[in-house]
Amino acid sequence: MSNRETDAEYDTDSEVRSDVSPNPNERGKWLSAIIALLGLWMLAQAFLFDIVASQFWNDIVAGALLLAVGAYNYSRRGSDEVGSVGAAAIAALVGLWLVAAPFMFGADAGTTEAVNDLAFWNDIVVGLLALGVGAFSAYSARDQQREARQMGHEG
Repeated sequence: MSNRETDAEYDTDSEVRSDVSPNPNERGKWLSAIIALLGLWMLAQAFLFDIVASQFWNDIVAGALLLAVGAYNYSRRGSDEVGSVGAAAIAALVGLWLVAAPFMFGADAGTTEAVNDLAFWNDIVVGLLALGVGAFSAYSARDQQREARQMGHEG
């Protein structure tokens, strides 16, 4: 037997439940911040290191993508929303590209030749970090979306 007297009490509970934020503790916000900072670093290092034009533009595009998806998810999570799995997955894919690109172009590939070994390894390290943090962020966002759906929120 229920402790509630009327159907109005059930309606009140469902209204309160839908007013609750799907991500009240802003979980995952720091993951998005790391991705955005990795993007900012990629943009900065493109100007700091002595690199050829193709590597420069590769780093600019990759950095801009990481900054954009990191900032987007940071904004969502900062607004008590669940992060976007798609945005986090893009960060992971960009990280994978950054790891692969130096080996695909190689040190002897003419126009894509890395002038600076530090820039070569920087892309690999940043790529590994973006891949790991992006994948974990996507996994975390997917779990948060599942929890939000169970609590009656749209994901």
